[in-house]
Amino acid sequence: MKAITMKIVPVLSALAFATVLVPYAHAGCGQYRPASFNASSQHQFSSPYLLRASFPDEDEATTIVGTWKEHWISEGSSGIPDGTEIDAGYAQWHSDGTEINVSGLRSPLTGDVCLGEWKKTGARSYQLNHFGVSYDSTGVNLVGPARIQQWLTLDEKGNATSGKFTIDQWDESGTLLAHIQGTVTGTRVTMETGFEKVE
Repeated sequence: MKAITMKIVPVLSALAFATVLVPYAHAGCGQYRPASFNASSQHQFSSPYLLRASFPDEDEATTIVGTWKEHWISEGSSGIPDGTEIDAGYAQWHSDGTEINVSGLRSPLTGDVCLGEWKKTGARSYQLNHFGVSYDSTGVNLVGPARIQQWLTLDEKGNATSGKFTIDQWDESGTLLAHIQGTVTGTRVTMETGFEKVE
């Protein structure tokens, strides 16, 4: 019995000590407030609380985060007439700065998914840098990496984007095979978006 008591007492002491300190403890992700150990605060207990690690932008309604239906139109590309649709697919921009794009015009055999990173460059402007892996039309032979960049502006309501894009396709040895450029527009996809609204 004495052996059990000797093992339980330190555990109970540690729990009691931790219970007293919990109201003063929090992760270092908030504003630092040094503890004040005066007589009035020594014996106050309160419920634990969470601190926000970050705060939203001033106008959260105009964030690019979400799902978009995009149209990419050639403009100034060598060998491709202006006005030619290069791609029409879906992009999803995440709050952690990552992005996924699924092409609607490229076959999955040739590589139709690109992954990227984005950053905010102004009040409603964004820059995207993403890469895809391209295969030939058989889906067997690797062509090489493609770098896709976008420079977008979000409209005031946060429901449309417009801007420029470039696509650079290399082979595996690093030789540039093609450079395509043009304009890109996007329409936000929401929970209310139905088939008839996706253009």
